[in-house]
Amino acid sequence: MSKDPPAQSDDESDLLREMYWARDTAARARMDTPEIRDRLHDFAAQMRTDQEVVIPMGEGNLASRSKWRRQLKRRIWRVTRPATWRYDRLLADQTELSIRLAERVIDLEHEVERLRSAVEDAERAAR
Repeated sequence: MSKDPPAQSDDESDLLREMYWARDTAARARMDTPEIRDRLHDFAAQMRTDQEVVIPMGEGNLASRSKWRRQLKRRIWRVTRPATWRYDRLLADQTELSIRLAERVIDLEHEVERLRSAVEDAERAAR
């Protein structure tokens, strides 16, 4: 017989959810372009994996404290899942395009840095 984890109050769940999303937003604001590219790459890989399975990993909408409710949600999900498979593929395609864009931005950042260095060297030489 498996024991369910201790139940959280709705207020506690709401607070934890808000803290989770606030933390993620703060972390994204400090990310540089290579980190963004890496996160996009991870997301694209997750979407490619999710497009192959009936119930994706970490699907929070299927959680419930009640066993019968959890089973009902899973059954409904299995029936409606074919309608959403296409979107996993489309999200992965769009994310891969964003990865390519991030790689170009990285190249542009390096080129701008090189040009700034060249201009600064030319200004020093002119003095």
